[in-house]
Amino acid sequence: MIRIFVAILMLGAILNAAPEPTIADRAAIYEKMRESQFNYKDNIAIALNGEYAAVVYDKSNPLNKADYIKFDPYLGLYLIKPGFTLRGAFMLDELDSRQDMWVMTLEENIVNMGHIKSFGSELGQLDELSFSTGKAGMLVCDCASMVGISLGEDRFIPNRYLKHFMRYDDVYYGDIGVKFNENNTTIKVVSANPFGAGKELRSGDEILSVNGKKPTSLREINEMVLFADKGSLLKFEIKRGSQILNYDIKMSNITAKNIIDDNKTAEVKKIPPKPKFLPEFGLNVDKTMTITSVKANSKASKLGLKVGDKIMQIDGVAIKSAIEVDNIMKNKNAQAYYLISRDDFQFFVRVNK
Repeated sequence: MIRIFVAILMLGAILNAAPEPTIADRAAIYEKMRESQFNYKDNIAIALNGEYAAVVYDKSNPLNKADYIKFDPYLGLYLIKPGFTLRGAFMLDELDSRQDMWVMTLEENIVNMGHIKSFGSELGQLDELSFSTGKAGMLVCDCASMVGISLGEDRFIPNRYLKHFMRYDDVYYGDIGVKFNENNTTIKVVSANPFGAGKELRSGDEILSVNGKKPTSLREINEMVLFADKGSLLKFEIKRGSQILNYDIKMSNITAKNIIDDNKTAEVKKIPPKPKFLPEFGLNVDKTMTITSVKANSKASKLGLKVGDKIMQIDGVAIKSAIEVDNIMKNKNAQAYYLISRDDFQFFVRVNK
């Protein structure tokens, strides 16, 4: 009976899944939205509203300073104001989108399509697609709305970053000098810069709310800070031991500078490759390979791994980064043994691919 019930559920999911857009559907999407994407100085430009557009950075053809308002090295985008009326596309809230929604890069003959795979949790960690778009440009969905800007690979700049990007003429992201981690929707402080705006917070503080809203993910708490208005106050309610405390923290700015010059030389802030195996396994780590978050009901949580555990070795090989884990695990056929350090105790766990 259980097998029959599961089979019925799976069949229902298949029947209710959004059908892949037909050639005619894709042609209609292109016709409706093509005026929102245009050529600017031989670069791809995407209208953000009636006045402003974003230009995707191309190292072979960088813009001159006179041709743009600002350059954001974190996103690899120029902000421009062409001087004529633009047709900005409707920006869908990608965080509330359907899981089975089809997305694609806007072009006359759309071929590559897929779905949104995951959302980035910090500045420089872009949202991920289930496929490679093969071309930079406006990322659109099957409902003919804009989802973000594709960078030609399996990552894209989402609308929530684009809305913030066009709010200011300079590169601004909120910063309070505090790092957080996530453990089963509980957000805690990992560290606070003693000279930063959030110096009142301490390691181990649990974040109950920010401006009256409870953050439930690392992405959410980081973006509450990143997208906060210039000079604004964030009202933190925290739990420290048995105490409930409140702090008003004023925004400062992550230092960034325009680094494109008139000699057409450019050095864009390099975005490191995004780790895949450990996040899919259900955990995130910091630069010391210490676990900063464990996803509920994941493979990692079922093995008993906890925030604060440190990954030391895989099959006897010392590990220094999450990317090294990817490189090792892709060559493993079935399983590997991880050496874990917890407090003053070390133990092995068997990890299956």
